[in-house]
Amino acid sequence: MSARAVITGVGLVTPLGAAASETWDALLAGRSIAGHSKVPIEFPPGLPRVSHLAIRAANEACGAGVPDNAALVVATSKGPVESWLAPPSRLSDVMGPIDFGLSRVASDVAAALGIGGPRLTVSTACASGLHALIRGVLMIETGEAHRVLVVAAEASVHPLFIGSFLRLGIIAGEEAGCRPFDQSREGFWISEAAAAVLLERADPQKSGVAVDRVAMAADATHLTRNSDDAVPLARALEQVCAGNPVDLIHAHGTGTLHNDASELAVLEKLAEGQQFRPHVYSHKGALGHSLGATGLVSVAINVLAHQHGVVPPNCRTTRPMPVQNLKLSRVPAPRKIARSVALAAGFGGQIAAVSLVNVPEV
Repeated sequence: MSARAVITGVGLVTPLGAAASETWDALLAGRSIAGHSKVPIEFPPGLPRVSHLAIRAANEACGAGVPDNAALVVATSKGPVESWLAPPSRLSDVMGPIDFGLSRVASDVAAALGIGGPRLTVSTACASGLHALIRGVLMIETGEAHRVLVVAAEASVHPLFIGSFLRLGIIAGEEAGCRPFDQSREGFWISEAAAAVLLERADPQKSGVAVDRVAMAADATHLTRNSDDAVPLARALEQVCAGNPVDLIHAHGTGTLHNDASELAVLEKLAEGQQFRPHVYSHKGALGHSLGATGLVSVAINVLAHQHGVVPPNCRTTRPMPVQNLKLSRVPAPRKIARSVALAAGFGGQIAAVSLVNVPEV
């Protein structure tokens, strides 16, 4: 029997908090960003901003430290892109071996925390964070590593990307903001974020939150959206739920017209026949869309929901889309979370899903 991967540490840096507890308190209070947002922290020169964010989240997740032989898996969709786009004084400023490439973030995290084990960079658009977590879980389950630090970071709140998404018609207006699963949704705002989780082999003598099942899928119907029936997403959800009741579904929930409609239809069907309706939540109404980091941000928030027994409010969802088998709450909802699911999807059809459970299971 393969070893189960348990989450023993969580780190989270967002526009609403420099630590997991700060972001969690802001979410429960119904706070939200007011536009495309960066983390309100100024970092010293020397490293790309995305590396600073990743290191901060990693340090929080590791707490007292992580053995130097731990493995490291880093997720980012754009890496130190702000450094590449900054006007250089010399071409070598951006093309040198230190700054060039997505792997710069993993190198910086490893150096800052003294991690000497194997490391890997995962970049699969907005599914990057969950794909990195899945890779870490597989390393634990196969015995490839006993401890894996998984980090996801994004720092690309830049006019180039805002303009590109605007042309695609998926950016929310200044007044509306991101409204996941709202009848008047318009799209999302882009944000910075970093999340980290420390994975270890489960200890039967200790309680915690474990990664139960994982799934990856591909939907090649369209470059930037899923198919109307969202069959790949449905199959991924079936894999991670395996017929078990779910308390919390942390949806991808981008606040876009097509994604929210197709995703909610799949979730409605999944929840048919459950004795207690699952809560559906998307953090993007509060925190914005952090692109490659968003999936691991969802996992970090789910872990906090398991620990505190409450689902944060869908703060900007003022006119929820009609549901029958689900709950879309606009206020904090106390609930014991025994099993939760996190979803992520990315341009190009990348889809990922994971389920978390309390251990020992009750």
